[in-house]
Amino acid sequence: GFVPGLFGTSHGALQFMAYEDLKERYNKYRNRVSDTKLNTVEYIMMAAVSKIFAVAATYPYQVVRARLQDQHNTYSGVFDVVRRTWR
Repeated sequence: GFVPGLFGTSHGALQFMAYEDLKERYNKYRNRVSDTKLNTVEYIMMAAVSKIFAVAATYPYQVVRARLQDQHNTYSGVFDVVRRTWR
């Protein structure tokens, strides 16, 4: 579970990347300079959408990681976890 745990840092990276991209696209859509400050509701919407994206992208990995760390089951590796979970 340690090595898959290292991939957990990708969640924050994906969220930050999505957040910045959403802000830039939104400002471009509104014909504003890309670094224009957003209002509170716009910030909340960008944060929520970017979080949903990051969770959807990393949730399957989190399931595999949690199952690898489970002391009550024995798995022969990541592919065994994926196969048994899928089944």
